[in-house]
Amino acid sequence: MPCPNCRCPSCLTLAGSTIPSIESSLPPSELMTANRAPTNSEVVYSRDVISSSEIMVSLIRSTVNNLEKRKAELLSLANKHKAVISPLRSFPPELLVEIFVRCTAAMRFTTFPQDFTLPLKLMWICSRWRRIVHDTPRLWTKIWGAYPMIDCWITQSKVLPLHLTLSLSAPVTFSTLRALIPHSHRWESVHFDLESSSHSALAPTRTRLQSLRKLALDFSDTTGTVDFCEVAPQLTEIELMSINEPVIIKLPWEQLHKCTLDNTEITHYVLQHTKNLRVLLLDIAYGASEPHELMLRSPHSCHLGLGALIMRINFGFPGVTVDCISFFQSITLPSLQTLKLDFSYLGFGGVQVDVAEADREELASNLAGFFKRSCAHLSTLKLNNIPFSQTALIECLVFSPSLTSLDIQFDERWHEINKELLATLNINHSRNIIPRLRSLSLRGPVGMIEEHLDTLVTSRRHINPKHDGVALLEDLTLECMFPWSGPPLFHRFVSEGLNLDITYKEDFTEPDGYRHLEDWA
Repeated sequence: MPCPNCRCPSCLTLAGSTIPSIESSLPPSELMTANRAPTNSEVVYSRDVISSSEIMVSLIRSTVNNLEKRKAELLSLANKHKAVISPLRSFPPELLVEIFVRCTAAMRFTTFPQDFTLPLKLMWICSRWRRIVHDTPRLWTKIWGAYPMIDCWITQSKVLPLHLTLSLSAPVTFSTLRALIPHSHRWESVHFDLESSSHSALAPTRTRLQSLRKLALDFSDTTGTVDFCEVAPQLTEIELMSINEPVIIKLPWEQLHKCTLDNTEITHYVLQHTKNLRVLLLDIAYGASEPHELMLRSPHSCHLGLGALIMRINFGFPGVTVDCISFFQSITLPSLQTLKLDFSYLGFGGVQVDVAEADREELASNLAGFFKRSCAHLSTLKLNNIPFSQTALIECLVFSPSLTSLDIQFDERWHEINKELLATLNINHSRNIIPRLRSLSLRGPVGMIEEHLDTLVTSRRHINPKHDGVALLEDLTLECMFPWSGPPLFHRFVSEGLNLDITYKEDFTEPDGYRHLEDWA
């Protein structure tokens, strides 16, 4: 066997042939340097060298290919043995089950993911995973769309509750629905895109929804009466979207605790009929439609039990501004503890839309009135891209003495975080607002505020004994474009025990993209 580093003629062999030495194949030096025509014998010699060199190149290429093939075989063999000693082979099956279940749990029933065939994909990995997936009913409880193997999901899920997401406007889905109706007593969460013809198909479930807890209905193509879920003793959470046509919805309103809507008109109806409602989410992207039988709007709605209001308001479409202004003018929520408002300005085609100054002022005025009527017990406030001035914001905060957590993001086109807000939040300020503040988050462009930020933090970390009942500021979050150097100040904050989180951002005008309202909140 040739030694690996030797280049002697006896070692330069491939496939039984000897590679000719380069030195022995060179033409005479005189011929290499002279510009004369070669003799006949020299031509014959050079041609022999060319021919033998090409043969050897072919042999080398063949040998390299064989070595590459051998290399691939050895790597494959090594990978197989790595799999043999992989810790995953001895991974406890109960932990694998928990990982698989968490993957399926990430698929929210109120969205339309690309693919819900995760159990089948996991079964393709190996025989061990196939057995585990086959023996885990929890992996088969989510059903999305029209499955050709729907009976497999129904059988494999055993008696566990089912989570459905179906577009009933597609005819092919009705075969799936017919297979699921006998198991409607197992439905725990349901998301249906309804159309008028689907009402009769759902009729057999009217008295069989004993396990239903979450219901999401999209009414894009629906008219008439929807009453299949009128009797659902465990139903506490609903989502009603795209109610654009006259429709009557019969639900067990009084037992609902959480509701998601995209229309302020129906909000008044819901507030009047859900005395036990605790959380209301409003995703207002379009102006209100004409009121119909379900939306008999009263001049004013007051709900005594609602504890959390979460709204995303997109001013980029016609009618939203007027709709939003009138909404805050016409509701009172005296028990409100959490308020989160996300303002957006994206119109058709993703174009940023401005809100007229007069509308911003009216919105600020109505919102201040809403705070005065509703926010005496407010503890958490989150405002994103607020369209009004900090003076107007301060007028709202005056009516929230119980606030413990304040999170504000300013829109770069109109406002920056400046000394006015920080000076007012100083506990030594004459107005002394938000005395119980423990967590403060400021996001957006920053003015020259180093001195005021220092004074604010100092006043809320070293509290004067005369300020009885004032809470200690514990958390400060800044997400800003800093035109000033703050590290020495930040180090002092941390050394004094303040939980500090700082993020630098170059641009606050770019939208973060669509997120589910609950994810943002």
